[in-house]
Amino acid sequence: MAKIVIVEGPDAGKEFTVEQAAILGRLDTNDIPIRDGKASREHAKIYRQGVKYALVDLNSSNGTHVNGNKVSKVSLDSGDEIQIGVVVLRFVDEEADAIKAAAPQRRSLDDAFDAGQGAPAQPQPAAAGAGQIEMRGHKPLQPNRVKAGRTVGLDLNQMSDGARFLTYLVLAVVFGVVIWLAYKAV
Repeated sequence: MAKIVIVEGPDAGKEFTVEQAAILGRLDTNDIPIRDGKASREHAKIYRQGVKYALVDLNSSNGTHVNGNKVSKVSLDSGDEIQIGVVVLRFVDEEADAIKAAAPQRRSLDDAFDAGQGAPAQPQPAAAGAGQIEMRGHKPLQPNRVKAGRTVGLDLNQMSDGARFLTYLVLAVVFGVVIWLAYKAV
């Protein structure tokens, strides 16, 4: 289970648990209320995406920053700091921390090059007790990536309720027309 800890700003020290999803914003009815005038009523959403969590900005007026970078959608790692106005929150994923603590120590290819070891020409089996090498910066192709100014794929979770309703309505009409044409053809 993940949690959000308010690090700076009003309510510093408060903790909130995030099971599947949580809305952050100025409204008291939000899962995680943010007491700052620069926060939108519903500012951002944190939600579980498989085994990881992601944060999406809900078209807020002043934006959402993660680790100092303005974001619209980002995958969260344990320890990431989210800033909304003057409020700073820390994301803590206890499950990921437990898995990381149980995993053997890994070295990255960057660390091997920095140490002057270079990369082996052929993959070598690791000696007993030796650290494993990990690739940094590798991200598999994900749907809904923006390429050449257009979005690839369709992420219904990120749409507003109205846009999602219209999408379902259009799909229902298209499906109905296909069935009607098939019926007329028979």
